[in-house]
Amino acid sequence: MSRFDDVQEITGFIAADGTPAIAGARLVNFETGKFELRPGHHAWIEQVGAPAVASSKNSWVDIYGFASKAGNAVANLELSRNRAEATKQSLGLQLAMRGVSLNEKLKIDHGFGEDHPSYVAGEDDNTPYWRAAEILIFGKRPSIIRPKKKKEVDTTRFEIRVVGGGSAAIFAQGDFYFFQIVDAIRRKTAFFYYTGGGYGVSIPKIPGPGSVTKHGPPTTFTTSRSAELHQFNSEATLTQDAGYTIGEVSVGGALGLSIKKIKDSKGLIFTNPNPIVMSGGSGIQMPGLGSVTEGVLAKVSDDFPFNGY
Repeated sequence: MSRFDDVQEITGFIAADGTPAIAGARLVNFETGKFELRPGHHAWIEQVGAPAVASSKNSWVDIYGFASKAGNAVANLELSRNRAEATKQSLGLQLAMRGVSLNEKLKIDHGFGEDHPSYVAGEDDNTPYWRAAEILIFGKRPSIIRPKKKKEVDTTRFEIRVVGGGSAAIFAQGDFYFFQIVDAIRRKTAFFYYTGGGYGVSIPKIPGPGSVTKHGPPTTFTTSRSAELHQFNSEATLTQDAGYTIGEVSVGGALGLSIKKIKDSKGLIFTNPNPIVMSGGSGIQMPGLGSVTEGVLAKVSDDFPFNGY
């Protein structure tokens, strides 16, 4: 038990870099909604805190403010800041009388409000522990431990499939297809829309030249360097082999997609194979001799997690 009223003394605290605190206390039981320090708080600062700070020219002080969950969250944040500031002012006054400047030794966190990570109390909790300010004093300034930068995940493995679309042609051809591309390593996916124009040779039959397809099976491809989904937003060429599809029955008619301007800071990135050849799904493709269109593969969705087709 602390010898000071309304003070919970902290012993054995060690900073993230291994620097031990030479003194510390949680000043508890501030009056609800107020930030004025209590007599026991001032006594600890005068008799323990200030002498510990003044004991070393390299000393360092961390101050934090807190509030309970009683009342409004915005007001509680401001209240916690005021409690930290009041603690700083009391410590600064005691140090000034010892010829020491606190501002050269201070990190003050202006307050956690009611949102400190370890706060687990109920909505109406107003216990003295959370109506508080905390002081930690070190013999030297603790080093800042910076989290290691998360290594970027490289990937050259992807899958693509036709989601749906169609084309129309007698000789002039227009293609309109949705594709889904999957990043097989990062497990992300996005949708792309291809529009293009060119030429195709169809053999007109009822109901007319052209094709319509539903989703097809995925096709695997790789890239020459690591790539991200947004980089497939590119100029492209789409070919369709000679063939026909009636319902589930299909002969030929495979789609070949060449994504032409995948780029990063090092220049162009290429797909393997090129073009990427894939099959459509069930639908209707009138007997034809093939087609070629030039167009744009446009990303039309955000990336989202891939959990299967």
